[in-house]
Amino acid sequence: MALKYDYTGTYQRTGNTLQGSHRLLIAQRPPDKVTPNKPPAYVLEVQDNGSRRYLSSLYPTPTHGQFRMEKNGQWYLVDLGESMASITFEKTP
Repeated sequence: MALKYDYTGTYQRTGNTLQGSHRLLIAQRPPDKVTPNKPPAYVLEVQDNGSRRYLSSLYPTPTHGQFRMEKNGQWYLVDLGESMASITFEKTP
């Protein structure tokens, strides 16, 4: 299956920045913006011109350091380590 948005791969993690096939930032919502459908963490994609574009919320899983994100119906599994991160495609969450 060809992905319209392909964020899969291994990323170097420095703080809240993930550098790989894309440059991604992990951001935190203010506490008053967190809801059952909007978890505290979300992902921004840094564009070539430096602007940032909202990508997805990071939905926690039962596994520590593991999250799911969704972009236009395509689900990804995000594993966040201290210095590395990986993103893999999931057919269903």
